[in-house]
Amino acid sequence: MAQIKKAEGQIEIKSHADKFFELWTRKSHLISEWCPEKYPKIELHEGSFHHSLGAVTTWHFIALGHHDFVKTKVAEIDEKNKFVIYNYFEGQGVLRSDYKSLKSKIQVIPKAEGCIVKWTFEYEKKSDDVPDAIIYVHFLLDCAKNIDARLCGA
Repeated sequence: MAQIKKAEGQIEIKSHADKFFELWTRKSHLISEWCPEKYPKIELHEGSFHHSLGAVTTWHFIALGHHDFVKTKVAEIDEKNKFVIYNYFEGQGVLRSDYKSLKSKIQVIPKAEGCIVKWTFEYEKKSDDVPDAIIYVHFLLDCAKNIDARLCGA
């Protein structure tokens, strides 16, 4: 029987929530410039922005020693509550071979100073020996640290 699992994590950063959310959603091309060791290439295939509802993006990434890619489609976006939900529907490498289904949510939560970036993955493994998706949560939170450093001018 299929079992949907959940992996989540969060990190507190110094950047203003609006700045971080804008960069992730409207200026995603900068992610590959600012984090080329993690995201060497990001391609928009459908939609006017990476954050528009239904937008399809290919994220080329390097994680766990592998250069892979995944295609995502924006399933939901909420500008007021600063979150985006992505469905993953095509890819190469670990994500494709390990998971039957995969979706993620990034939420940026404002604080008096800075913000919290929270990533959540919901997924179904193809087998029990597949690693939990928490490894991708850590990968994305580490990327958020890199982006924060650039936004803060470090």
